[in-house]
Amino acid sequence: MRKPSEFQVFVSITCAYAAFLFYLSSLSSPPGLPDLRFLYEFGYSLRDLGLGFLVYPFYLAYRHPDKFAHFALYTVLGMLLHPTLSSSKNVAVNKYAAPFSILIGTLYGITDEFHQTFVPHRSASLMDLCADFLGLLFAQFLILLYFGIKRLIRSKEVRG
Repeated sequence: MRKPSEFQVFVSITCAYAAFLFYLSSLSSPPGLPDLRFLYEFGYSLRDLGLGFLVYPFYLAYRHPDKFAHFALYTVLGMLLHPTLSSSKNVAVNKYAAPFSILIGTLYGITDEFHQTFVPHRSASLMDLCADFLGLLFAQFLILLYFGIKRLIRSKEVRG
């Protein structure tokens, strides 16, 4: 039996996660986020430390938990799409994995929102799609930041 390639493994994991997102979208009342009131205490602690400017993202998560859920779920999708596309044998896809990850993830988000129009008590939302897009964008930022830091550390070790 032949061992699956790295690309095949990543494609399988990414498709399984996309199926999970499809399942969540097919629920008439998806599971809610846990109670986020603890964010108030965290915010007060940050403010007391003089770091009040860091509170705003937590405030958004508290005020709009459904958008935060979209953001978080699509951040994970973006973090799966990037290594999948990076391990592709197609040179163009491999080289431009970040923009292709955003494009493919956004197209999936559009189909997901369309799918929700057929689910009772659900509807398509442009704001949900925006949260999906921002999650995909954030994932690529984190990945590029990680590799940039890794490259910087490696170059300092070589000079070192």
